[in-house]
Amino acid sequence: MQIEIENLYNENFISSYGNNYIVINDKKYFSNVILFKDNISSQNNVSSLFKEITIKNKIRLEKINSFDFVLFGTGKKIEYLSANTCQFLKSENIPYEVMTSISAFKTYNILLSQGRKTLAFLKLDT
Repeated sequence: MQIEIENLYNENFISSYGNNYIVINDKKYFSNVILFKDNISSQNNVSSLFKEITIKNKIRLEKINSFDFVLFGTGKKIEYLSANTCQFLKSENIPYEVMTSISAFKTYNILLSQGRKTLAFLKLDT
């Protein structure tokens, strides 16, 4: 499916997606990704994508660059984060949202077009 929205900030715009792939800046990815600004990290193991340690480490690493929001795309179904991860996000006053991956792709682009700095953990199970 093609996504049409103007990318005003020329960052990691998600231009299309399909079954188990995503296209970001004309490059196709077949593994889960973590997106922030111009940084795209591939995560082959989906179980590590939403692990508390993965999320904490990425947030601490990117906190220097300051982000506005954390977005979790969990695949075809909404899968909730661990209680410890939610507690960490709340204790750090980090706004976040958990949704299906397709919704997360669209939401990410909308936030990007608004100039919001969004850190996104995206499972490519669509």
